[in-house]
Amino acid sequence: MWAAFVVCAMLAATTTALQSMLVFMAAIALTAIMLSNGLSIAVLGILLPTLIHVCLFTLVFMTLGAYRSGARVQWLLVALYVGAIATILIAPPSAVTLIPSFAKAAHDYFANVAPALGRFLGIRNLQLDTRLTSLLAFIYTYHYLNWFIKAEVIRWNNMSRGRLALVAAASTASTALYFYDYSFGFTVLLAFSLAHIVLEFPLNALALRQLGAAIGSGARKAVQGA
Repeated sequence: MWAAFVVCAMLAATTTALQSMLVFMAAIALTAIMLSNGLSIAVLGILLPTLIHVCLFTLVFMTLGAYRSGARVQWLLVALYVGAIATILIAPPSAVTLIPSFAKAAHDYFANVAPALGRFLGIRNLQLDTRLTSLLAFIYTYHYLNWFIKAEVIRWNNMSRGRLALVAAASTASTALYFYDYSFGFTVLLAFSLAHIVLEFPLNALALRQLGAAIGSGARKAVQGA
C-alpha cells in the first residue's frame, strides 16, 4: 500500500526528473524514520486506507475545490467538516448511545485502527471507544455523501439509462450480499474498496501538489502585499 502511494506520487505529483528523485528520496527517508521508531509499514497499511483516505484526503479535495471556486459556501462546508471532527473529539457521544450490534461490527472490522493510531501518535493502549467509533462513523459517512454532492464533477445528472441501470444493479447486489452473509458481503466490498483506494492514489497525489502550489502562491502574494 505504501509503495503504491509513493509510486503514484512520483508519477502524478512530479513534472521533472529532479522532482521525482526528491520525492523518492523523501519516501526512503520517511520509511527509514518509521522503521527506526518502530512505526512499521503495517501502520500505514492500516491508517492509509482508513483514516488518511476518508478524512485527510477528503479534506484536501474539499479545500482545493473551495480555493478554485472561491465560493463562500464551500469554505463554510470545510469549516463545518473540521468543526464536526473537533466536536466529536472534544465531546464524544456517551456509551449509552451505542447500538450493541453496531459496536460489535465496529470492533470486528475496525479494532486494528485504534492500536495503529495509538502507535503512530505515541499513545499507549488506545482503544476503539465512543470517540474513535463516532469519528470513524462520521468521516466514512461524509466521505460517501461528499461524492454525491459533487454532481457536476461525477455527472450523475448526465448518466445514461444503461449506466444508471448498471449502477442500480451493482448497488442492489452489494446490499444483497450483506443480507446473505454480513461477513462475506463486507469482505467482497472491502476488496473493491481497497482497489478504488489504490486507483485513487494518483488523484490524491495530484491534489496534494495543487493544494501545496495554491498555498505557496497565496503565501507569496501575502508577503508581496505586506
